[in-house]
Amino acid sequence: MHLLRKGSCVSLLFSAALLPTLIHATTVLEQTLPGLVRQAEVIAVGTVTGIQEQWDATRQAPITNITFSHLTVLKGDASAKSMTLEFLGGHTPDGRMIAIAGVPYFTMGEKTVVFCAGNRRDFCPLVGIWQGLLRVTFDPQRGVETVSDNFRVPIVEVKNGRLQKRTHAALSQEPLSLPAFLELITQEMRSLYGQP
Repeated sequence: MHLLRKGSCVSLLFSAALLPTLIHATTVLEQTLPGLVRQAEVIAVGTVTGIQEQWDATRQAPITNITFSHLTVLKGDASAKSMTLEFLGGHTPDGRMIAIAGVPYFTMGEKTVVFCAGNRRDFCPLVGIWQGLLRVTFDPQRGVETVSDNFRVPIVEVKNGRLQKRTHAALSQEPLSLPAFLELITQEMRSLYGQP
C-alpha cells in the first residue's frame, strides 16, 4: 500500500475546504519494529524545540515544521544536533485549520522517538504516520524514561516484532524503558544491516 504523496494530497486539501476542517480517513498498514527500522531513513530521539506554521503558496497548502533538538541519532547522520520535519497541515491565511487524520500533533518541550522517511516529500515524514512517533515520559517511581505510542498508551514489550501496548487486562505491566527500547532498535539494526 502506498502512502499519499504531497502532490496527491493537494486535491484532498481542496476537498477539505468544502468539508469541516478535518480530513477523516487515513489508512495505513500496521508497522512492526523491524518494519519501522527498515523503512526509516532517520531514527532519532529528540526534544521538540520549534513548531512553525507557514503557507506554501506554490502548493496552496499550509505546512507545519517541527524542529527536534538534543538529538541522539540511531540511524542517519549521527553528527546532527537538530532536524526539522515538514508536515502537511496547519492554518490557512484566512484562519481555517486543515489537518489530516492520523498525523500527530506535537508540544513544545516533549521528548520523542521518531522513525522518519520522506521528509519534504511525503505529507507526513513518519513511517506509518502516527506509528513512526513514540512519546517519552519520565516515570518518577522507577526513575526512568519510558516509551508510549503516539496516543500515550505505554509500550510494555516487543513480541514477535510487534510493539505490545498496555491493556486494561494488564495494567500492572511496567512500561518499557527508553534505554531498553533503544537497545531493541540497535539489535534490530544489527540484524537487518549486520552492524557490529
